[in-house]
Amino acid sequence: MNKDEIVEKVKSLLSEGNLDKAKDFIEEHKEDLGENFDKLKGMIGDNAEGVIGKIKGLFDKK
Repeated sequence: MNKDEIVEKVKSLLSEGNLDKAKDFIEEHKEDLGENFDKLKGMIGDNAEGVIGKIKGLFDKK
């Protein structure tokens, strides 16, 4: 999976209220995310409030 596909899946899981599944999914794709792993994992923290908006902008092309 590429990083955009991973981000989309994480957003989907979070929108469904699956915080733990999103965290697990990120961990499973740590290698694919590379340097973005810590950014994405840090944004989720311990709650999903506002996370989707943060993740949305993470990989936006400028």
